Amino acid sequence: MSGAIQFAMTHSEPGGLREIWNDVSAGLAMRGHAVSRFVLYPGGEAEQRDAAEGEGWHHLLPERATGVAALPRLLAALVRHLRRTRPAAVVTAMPFANVLMPLAVRLAGTSTRVFVSHHSPADTHNPVLDRLDGWTGQLPCVAAVICVSDAVAASFDGKPAAYRAKRRTIHNALPDRIERLIDGLVETAPTKVPGRIVAMGRLSAQKNYPQLIAAMAHVPRGHFEIVGAGEDEAALRALALRYGVSERVRFLGQMTREQALAHAASAEVFAQVSHYEGHSLALIEAARLGLPLVVSQVPVQVEGITDAGGARCGIAVPIGDARGLGIVLARLLADPQERAAWSLRARALGLAASNRAMVDAYERLLAR
Repeated sequence: MSGAIQFAMTHSEPGGLREIWNDVSAGLAMRGHAVSRFVLYPGGEAEQRDAAEGEGWHHLLPERATGVAALPRLLAALVRHLRRTRPAAVVTAMPFANVLMPLAVRLAGTSTRVFVSHHSPADTHNPVLDRLDGWTGQLPCVAAVICVSDAVAASFDGKPAAYRAKRRTIHNALPDRIERLIDGLVETAPTKVPGRIVAMGRLSAQKNYPQLIAAMAHVPRGHFEIVGAGEDEAALRALALRYGVSERVRFLGQMTREQALAHAASAEVFAQVSHYEGHSLALIEAARLGLPLVVSQVPVQVEGITDAGGARCGIAVPIGDARGLGIVLARLLADPQERAAWSLRARALGLAASNRAMVDAYERLLAR
């Protein structure tokens, strides 16, 4: 593979996507490839931008660009960047960057190959961007459409045939250092806190925390702890108060990845009943920790708890069924043998998600 590889996103707000691109680009750099990362514009607060720049992310524009009026300026900045750096390949994420990059490559007149990637199902995207993606994804400069799960890939079945033919599934995995950290936590056999149910993720509508909070009314000996921060915190606190479970629901706020994993290791159950995911890093982390997994019964999540042989390694519950979710959680907390059985399955599933295999897959695809 010759020339530089660039990883790009729409904005630099923290989250799983930024972590994945950090992991993949670092893995390729360790194998001798020239790699860099950039975003179209900053996201969120100034400290978030500073954190992203500390990880090596370059911002094309110094401030957030929104609205149609900002599009020409953003497109011009991107074209200038491509002409100046002339990358061999750009791997994009987030719908706006996925649409804009192929257009910019054509305008720049470079031989750059574009690899767009999807980390959530098509129906979660802006309808206008989704329609444009179906067109720009067919352009000759787009070499492949990467999907992080087969379920995400299937959500694009309605795209034109030329687009569908470019789909490739590459599952997410954890970076080597996190794999080693988790394995060390497992080996020390941390003391489990009785009744602790843990979730890790942003306090947003996607994560469907209201169902988990409502379920706690049916889990009398359990307490639910959320590692993460976000815009829905006040509403979720009010909901816990309304259901009479506020003393058993704790909002732990943002933690470092290492702190979050150390805390999760002491839980008895991991719960993630999101409305949608792509291939959740938190789910992979919980599986590698050997936590019994309880997830939402949606295609992406079911795939996330299914091993290569087709066996379920976790329990899926329907979206919206708070009582059913509560019954499952209460049963797991009450039955050590059932927890142990699901723990073994989860651990095997987590070990199968290999960082080396993920980086191998990206390297093979980019080299084609």
